[in-house]
Amino acid sequence: MHVPDAPPAHPEPGPLAVVVPHTHWDREWYSPFETMRFALVQFFDELIDVLEREPGLPAFLLDGQAVILEDYTEIRPDQRARLSALVGAGRLRPGPFYVQPDEFHVSGEALVRNLLIGCRVSREYGHVMREGYLPDTFGHVHQLPQILRGFGIDTFYAMRGFGDETETLGSEFLWRAPDGSRVRAHWLAESYSNAAVLTGDPETLSLHHGILVGYDRLPELLERLGGRSSTGVLLLLNGGDHLRVQQGVPEMVASLNEEQSRNGGTALRLGGLEEFRQLTDGRPAPEAEFTGELRHGRKHDVFDGIGSTRTPLKRLNEATESKLSGIAERLDALATLTDGRSSLDSLRYAWRELVKNYAHDSICGCSVDEVHEEMNVRFARISQVAEAVTRDALARVAHAAADRDRAGRATAAAGRTAGEERGIPVAVVNPSAFPRSGRVSVDVVPDPEAPLGERRFGWTQGVGSGGDWKTHVLVGPDGQRVPFTAAPAPGVTVEDTLDRRKELHRDRLTFHAADVPALAPKLYRLLPAGEAPPAAAPPAPAPRTVRDGRSLTNDALSVTIEDDGTLTLADRTTGSRRSGLLEILDDGDAGDEYGFGPLPGDRPLTSRHARWEISDGPGEDALTARAVLTVPSRLLPDRSGRDHESTVALPLTLTVRLPAEADRVEAEVSVDNAAEDHRLRLRVPTGVHAAHSVAESAFGVIRRDAATPAGEGWRDRPTGAFAMRRFAALEDDTTGLAVFTEGLHEYTHSEGHVLEVTLLRSVGWMARTDHPLRPHKVGPELPTPAAQCPGPRTFRIALRPYGGSGRSGDLYRTAEEFALPLLAHAVHSRPVPASEAPPLGLAVTPAEAVVSAVKTAEDRDGLVVRVFNSSDSPVTAALTCRTPLSGAEASDMEEQRLHGLDVRQDGRSGHSTVQLPLEGGRIATLRLRPEATTPRRR
Repeated sequence: MHVPDAPPAHPEPGPLAVVVPHTHWDREWYSPFETMRFALVQFFDELIDVLEREPGLPAFLLDGQAVILEDYTEIRPDQRARLSALVGAGRLRPGPFYVQPDEFHVSGEALVRNLLIGCRVSREYGHVMREGYLPDTFGHVHQLPQILRGFGIDTFYAMRGFGDETETLGSEFLWRAPDGSRVRAHWLAESYSNAAVLTGDPETLSLHHGILVGYDRLPELLERLGGRSSTGVLLLLNGGDHLRVQQGVPEMVASLNEEQSRNGGTALRLGGLEEFRQLTDGRPAPEAEFTGELRHGRKHDVFDGIGSTRTPLKRLNEATESKLSGIAERLDALATLTDGRSSLDSLRYAWRELVKNYAHDSICGCSVDEVHEEMNVRFARISQVAEAVTRDALARVAHAAADRDRAGRATAAAGRTAGEERGIPVAVVNPSAFPRSGRVSVDVVPDPEAPLGERRFGWTQGVGSGGDWKTHVLVGPDGQRVPFTAAPAPGVTVEDTLDRRKELHRDRLTFHAADVPALAPKLYRLLPAGEAPPAAAPPAPAPRTVRDGRSLTNDALSVTIEDDGTLTLADRTTGSRRSGLLEILDDGDAGDEYGFGPLPGDRPLTSRHARWEISDGPGEDALTARAVLTVPSRLLPDRSGRDHESTVALPLTLTVRLPAEADRVEAEVSVDNAAEDHRLRLRVPTGVHAAHSVAESAFGVIRRDAATPAGEGWRDRPTGAFAMRRFAALEDDTTGLAVFTEGLHEYTHSEGHVLEVTLLRSVGWMARTDHPLRPHKVGPELPTPAAQCPGPRTFRIALRPYGGSGRSGDLYRTAEEFALPLLAHAVHSRPVPASEAPPLGLAVTPAEAVVSAVKTAEDRDGLVVRVFNSSDSPVTAALTCRTPLSGAEASDMEEQRLHGLDVRQDGRSGHSTVQLPLEGGRIATLRLRPEATTPRRR
């Protein structure tokens, strides 16, 4: 691997500018991926030739990403050796990211995987550039410095996200994460294309991003950059969007240097970001420091309205990542402990495909329709992989739990051993690292014609339920009988390899699973009543939700649907009541994919004026309300207002659920969207007057002032729209109300106590030059009819009152319960000789210590657990593993060892515990080495 030459022992004390040739490559944006890749292949063909022909061109920056290497060699596999030789020699600088991401609409874990994959791919091609180069991302999360440091990166370069703080920060400053991690930040104030096309004459500097800069002479550019710099080392970026390498740059730089030398100007040298960093390291470090997120647009747009663009796409992303990261990967890690087999390669593939969807123009929804259609196909493939891994891992965990149960069971009556006992073991598996209770469903095979475990070929006969479940009982591990309901399961299983039958009809049993251990199975047995052991005690009463008219009540909450379709929520513990919740607002939108465009004089239409019909919902814990909201069908032809002469009906359905064991109320809002150019929002008057809101961001919550900067003179003035991941809340010291969503990432804080969550924005253009809030051009004016989001759309919401500030851990647990279901699997195969399977389970306490990942290590040596402190105060995280551990260590985010950790063994339970102090906001990555198995390839 090439290591850049060390800087001079005594760097030039005067001003110095480093010219960095580069390109900025959007894989997909105003054209779909394959169209862009066709140009990418031409770009790389030429670049390789130029670098081999021009040794005076020392380095070329590949936009901080690695995926374009794969995109190219997939078409040109014969060029892999030439490409890798240039990367290995340091002439081409890929990575550290896989794609140039958005940061606010994906999880913190996804940002880690982007870097993990990007570093791995770059390394495979010969070299990883460890510079935090994110030139075009639409703002930056407050934990990014810590994420970068987790990969050995101590620099950050960006164009967007900066406000008036740059008056004091300048272009170089230290950016601090909540835990104190710092990176040296460099603001690309004159864009990432400030020297896009050079000439040998400083008076005829040619530019690419003319709308972002206002100069045409090199001395003027250097003067602007020098006026903001505290080091005197300036960065000239020779490239731009999809620009090919400029040939003859070494000669041009030499000519410019001659002219600069004659005039006593700034010296220029060719290099890369690594050389730029080495030179700045030789100068005094910046004294200015900044803490917090970067979400302002003083000089460059950040597009704070993209959170509500194509919300169905963002909801699909949230559901897909939950399947992959929250369920499949965790269950695979758990199953690996039972037999040493890991589906790591399949999970790696799924993550790689998922991260491709996280390019900023992709996940933000601001591309042409074809791009997002292809994203949907990727999401479908990822879901298929995640579901297949989950089915496999769930079955293995269930079998291991059943084997362990049989091995530990005493000899039964009448000489029957536990291994010969009839019945169906049912394992309920909790994907969370804290205990949970809840309703769960499991599919069982009701085939009285075939004894359990009989292997046969051919087609099963009959459709629907084949089991008489009234004659069966479900028994928990404590011997208590658990009430359940049974109904035919939808669909059939085809080619069931477990029982060797072509087609299986199943019944779905539903019951309440209480106190399922953290990241562990809990085993029940479904037995004929005559073969069940005597009940250890009367059946424990399951938690209940009482439905009374238009109200639902459980032990914690009561919720009522009012005549106007809004909710009244009562907290039975504190006696507090909140009313007017989930009012639906509709207003016109003259904007585009980059942001909402308000109409002059437009007043929102409200669902409170609709006629609502309220009825029992699907299940004893649900109510349903239906109404029709009549709205203008479109804008006027001149886009000056809504066309009130042409209206359409928007059928609305509100389904409200109050799970029996929950301290939250859940709602599904469905709309059949027949209107164009409008916006739908949910209004939530929280009853809490607060000067700031709190919301989930990457690896922690962020506090935001309700009052946004005025933005006078800014290019992109704040609109009051904020980004959230899964929840936002208003709180004071004693009370709070949180709103949880699935893929709805935009909220506003108004009137001191109101949160408004955007359900969807219907727009028909990628970018408009007549945007009411944005007089300048931000992209091609291309039609995007699919961004109108027509047709049936459903959105999930939950509301939870809580005890006020300092409860971040509780909010994270509620978000996970809302996103990740309990799972169950029935073991139908013939009992095998009982084996002592290892005990399974991983619990993490306290609640503020939030688990971000549980996975098989990249090198298959143990499990990797990532946990972060969601609070501002120090906590000690305790990780308790039911499987005995032979060792544990702290690692960086690239899974490289930092230092060993003490493992405490509980002699009585056999559990192993690792304790780890975490500063406020700290992210920690641990490697656990279980005694049981070593993961191997499947």
